[in-house]
Amino acid sequence: MSVAGIPLESILVLPITIFAFLVLLTIIVFIHEYGHFSVARILGVRVDVFSIGFGKPLLRWTDKKGTEWRIAALPLGGYVKFFGDLNAASQAPTEAAQPVTTQFPKPGHEEEIAQGMTAEERAVCFHFKPVWVRALVVAAGPVANFILAVAIFASLFMAFGRQYSEPVVGSVVSPSAAQEAGVMPGDRIVVVNGRSIQKFRQIQDAVMLSGGDEMAFLVLRSGQEVELTIQPTRAETTDRYGNSIEVWRLGIGGDPNAIGSEKYGFFGAIGAGTQELWRVLSVTTRFLGKLILGKEDAKQLGGPIKMAQYAGQSVMSGFDASSYAEPPGFMLMLKVSMLEFIQLAAFVSVSIGFLNLLPVPVLDGGHLLYYGYEAVVGKPLGPRAQAIGFRVGIAMLASLMIFVTWNDINNLLSSFS
Repeated sequence: MSVAGIPLESILVLPITIFAFLVLLTIIVFIHEYGHFSVARILGVRVDVFSIGFGKPLLRWTDKKGTEWRIAALPLGGYVKFFGDLNAASQAPTEAAQPVTTQFPKPGHEEEIAQGMTAEERAVCFHFKPVWVRALVVAAGPVANFILAVAIFASLFMAFGRQYSEPVVGSVVSPSAAQEAGVMPGDRIVVVNGRSIQKFRQIQDAVMLSGGDEMAFLVLRSGQEVELTIQPTRAETTDRYGNSIEVWRLGIGGDPNAIGSEKYGFFGAIGAGTQELWRVLSVTTRFLGKLILGKEDAKQLGGPIKMAQYAGQSVMSGFDASSYAEPPGFMLMLKVSMLEFIQLAAFVSVSIGFLNLLPVPVLDGGHLLYYGYEAVVGKPLGPRAQAIGFRVGIAMLASLMIFVTWNDINNLLSSFS
C-alpha cells in the first residue's frame, strides 16, 4: 500500500526519523558549542548566551556567572554569544556604517569601542582578548566534536572489543576488475599503492578513494610475492541500511574464516579511538580532494535530509527481525539500535567538526584564517576584505546547502521508485 507513490511504511517511520534526527543534532550541536563555551570560560571570556536552537526561546534560565541558557523553537543548530559580539556569528562591535567583520575593522577602532566599556568589561570582552585566546576559543568547537567521537569509539571498543577481517581474499566476483587482473581466493594482500595492509578495511578505504585510477597490489600466494595492477570499476551497491550507493570496486570479498578480534583496556581503547578518528578524517580529506579533482561524483554528498534518514534508519536497524538467526527479544533489538545510533553520532560528530574547520568565512575555520593573518601581520585583515570574505562564505554555504538538499531529495525519491 502506498500514498502518492510512497510506501505506507515509509510514512509511518517519519516521526521516528524526525525525532532521531533532532536528538542526534542536539547532541552534536551541544558538544560543539560547549567546546566554545568551556574554553571561553577558562580563558576569562564572558558568555552572554548559550542557545540550543534558533528563534524564540521556549525555555531560558541564567546561571551564577550571568550566562543565559536557552532552548529555542528551531532545533536546527545552536550558538554561543560572547560579551561584545554583535550577534551569534561573533561579529565584532562596529559602527553602523562599518562593514560586517569578525575583527575590529580598522586600526584604532578598538580604542573607540573601548571608550564605551569599563575596564572590567574590556577584560572579559572576546574581541579585546589576544589573538591566541580568540583562536583557542574558536577552535574548541570542532575539537570538542573530535573528542566526542574518540570517546564514543573508545567506549565501544572497550565494551565490545573490535572484530576485523584479515586482508585475505575469500571470493572473486566474475566478471570483475580483480578477476581480470588475476586475483585468486586465498591471496593475502600485503601492500596497496606502497602502503602496508594489515586489515581488509584498509583495502576498502583505498579502493573507495581510488577515483578509478590503477592500483598497485602486492599479494602473497602460496608463500610467493605476486605483483598485480588493478583498475577499480564503478558499481552500484547498498550501504549497511540498504540505501543505494555507487562506489569503486575490485570485485573481491573477504575470507569469513580470516577474522580477528581485539580487546582493549582504557588507554588502549583511547588510542584505538584516536586512530579511528584519524582514519575517518583521512578518508574525508582524501575524498574531498578527489571531488575537487573531478574523480568523485558530487552526488554522493549529503545534507540534513540524508543525515535525518540515516538517524532514523540507525534507530530502527535493530528491529529488523530478518537480520537475526533466532527471534530476538525487545531489549536485544533496542540495544542493537542504540549502538547503531551511538556509532552514527560519532561519525556525524567528526563530519561536523571537519566541516567547521574548513577555511570558509562564517565557519570556525574562516575565523581561524583571519586570526592567522592577524597573528602573522600584526593587525587584522582590512574591513573591505573581511566583508567580501563573509559574503563569499555565506554564498558558498548557501550554494552547498541547496546542492546537497537537492541531492538528498533526488536520492530519497529514487528509493521509492
